Amino acid sequence: MGERAEPFKQQLAYDAQRSLYDYWRSKCSPGKLPSRHDLHPRDMVQFLPFITLTDVAQARARICFRVRLAGTGLRSVLHQEITGCTLDELPFGRQARAQWRQVHERIVADRTPLCGVTPLVWERSGRAEIASLAQFWLKFPLVGEDGKVCAILAYDIFTPLADLSPGLTLRTAHS
Repeated sequence: MGERAEPFKQQLAYDAQRSLYDYWRSKCSPGKLPSRHDLHPRDMVQFLPFITLTDVAQARARICFRVRLAGTGLRSVLHQEITGCTLDELPFGRQARAQWRQVHERIVADRTPLCGVTPLVWERSGRAEIASLAQFWLKFPLVGEDGKVCAILAYDIFTPLADLSPGLTLRTAHS
């Protein structure tokens, strides 16, 4: 992971993302990813409103992703509580949920953080619609005692689409 750290960090759009990435990296040891217990909320106070902790569990032949904890800032953006929801129950369109599943599965398989920017997509009355916000997302793998990825720590920054640079290309979660 060390040789990939700097190029990955350069992709991050916000200082807050780079700061959280540095914190996560500081908890990595050679050949070992951090666990949930290695991270301390008191060290991440400024990020907590937009932090999500998602549990990773094997359910039959498919991985299940369930939100264990979602910051209060996310509730204000999404207009609902997502703590306890599975990835498949989140208030996004079907295509967006499938893309988020791909991102989470890739984090589990590759054991590396991922980042991106995508328009926030809502599902209302069974139809997907794009909100007026861009979601700059950053997700980190966390491991259990067995060394397997058992949780994903995420940090989101939401920016009005109107405030973005005209040259910025919004990428879907799987880009």
